[in-house]
Amino acid sequence: MIAQTHQFMGISPETLYNAYLSPKEHGAMTNDGNTIVTYNRPGAGEVAIGETGDELHAFGFIGEDGKVQDNVVGTIFRLVPGKLIVMSWKNLAWQWATDSQHITDFESTLILTFRKTAFGSEIQMVQVNLPDYEVHIPPTGETGALSSIVNTHWSLLYWEPMKKYFAGKK
Repeated sequence: MIAQTHQFMGISPETLYNAYLSPKEHGAMTNDGNTIVTYNRPGAGEVAIGETGDELHAFGFIGEDGKVQDNVVGTIFRLVPGKLIVMSWKNLAWQWATDSQHITDFESTLILTFRKTAFGSEIQMVQVNLPDYEVHIPPTGETGALSSIVNTHWSLLYWEPMKKYFAGKK
């Protein structure tokens, strides 16, 4: 299990919540700001705002076959506007176990809670059912317990870039 809380000065919980569900803002506020993100609605395709039942495809890159490959895939289970996002979550790194017998198709569950604070807002993130087997991630060269790498990547790919993104919007 991973549990993290991050503060965002001068930003409302609703702004953070809405940005997370907007493919355009989700891509702009994470990683290097140029991340490919889509929300896909079964039977409708790409949508401008994610809703319950929609699939998140994030941290996309163009593969050798010329098609978009997704590092993260999830499905939205529950939304409470401006306050809560609950979704399944699976990272491409799940498949890079150093022992292939450990690879699982089991998805983790991600819970994001958005709260107002005296100086802005906070996001409380809890991610459960993360595999703990050792992985080797070819693009970064990292080797270690998957849960530990995912824990670190939340700060590198979400929290720190988000703070920079929203600081530039003030």
